[in-house]
Amino acid sequence: MEHTNIETRDAETVEHLWQTIVPGARISRAEAIQPALAWHAVSDPGFGFCDYTVGSTMLVENDPRDQVVVGRIAGPRVAGTYRRERIDTAVPFMVVDRPLEVAFTGRIAGTAVSFARSEFDDAARRLSGDDTLRVRPTGYAPVSEQRLRYWTRTWEFARDVLLRSPERTPIIEQQARALILEASLLTFPTTFTDALAAGRPSRPLPAPVRRAKAFVEAHAAEPVVLADIAQAARLSPRGLQYAFRAATGRTPMQYLRRVRLDAARAELRSADPSVETVAAVAARWGFSNLGRFAAMYRAEFGETPSTTLRS
Repeated sequence: MEHTNIETRDAETVEHLWQTIVPGARISRAEAIQPALAWHAVSDPGFGFCDYTVGSTMLVENDPRDQVVVGRIAGPRVAGTYRRERIDTAVPFMVVDRPLEVAFTGRIAGTAVSFARSEFDDAARRLSGDDTLRVRPTGYAPVSEQRLRYWTRTWEFARDVLLRSPERTPIIEQQARALILEASLLTFPTTFTDALAAGRPSRPLPAPVRRAKAFVEAHAAEPVVLADIAQAARLSPRGLQYAFRAATGRTPMQYLRRVRLDAARAELRSADPSVETVAAVAARWGFSNLGRFAAMYRAEFGETPSTTLRS
């Protein structure tokens, strides 16, 4: 893991440091930075953890992109807006899919931890035993006071290990990373915590269904048909349809469509709108009918493909 400890009053440097944790962070307005940003952080592919203080009058937009970000910002005059709603940033909050806008005046103390969205999903599937689970947010504040205390204690342990301990080792750092990831999964409301609360049984997917899913994920950009997936799963097309629906609640082709929509969204979010078009991205992921693609996309993500491309 890469460790950074620095003090600065330069706004560009402040923005760059925030971007090492949340690549979509952007300072829209900043007055003189006083006192200087005191920054302590550690980063690794798919993971970032920071603790900082800074003083200024500033407006910052934090777009999580393909990350899950958990943060806390305390100060006398801080205003946070997420999904068009004012939130209490002094209480830990989770940001997924939509940007968080933070305006503040004076000195603030903050912390943030970020995970790759794929790592969040993998952990949820491992913990739940449900290989079909995909983590989607259902809120941003902790699900209970007890879970909040659990997250806070875990965060304090991770901070001590990752930012303060002179005896840290790669194994201990990875353990702290795993613990704060699991604590975040258990603390903030998502489809994962909903499944736990509902007491839904955990069961591993049958091997043919796992083979089918792996094939779909590896070949989603290719002209795949049901017979191809069935051959990879070592079942007849009818047998695969039955097994896949029984295990996941959807058909193999519905799963293929979902994988393609996710891939198209990731590409749209990272594309340059002056160069790329929605039609080209849709075509690359097997959507020949642009109107149908736009309708499915909006139904799944709550915004049009062109809005994602421009954001």
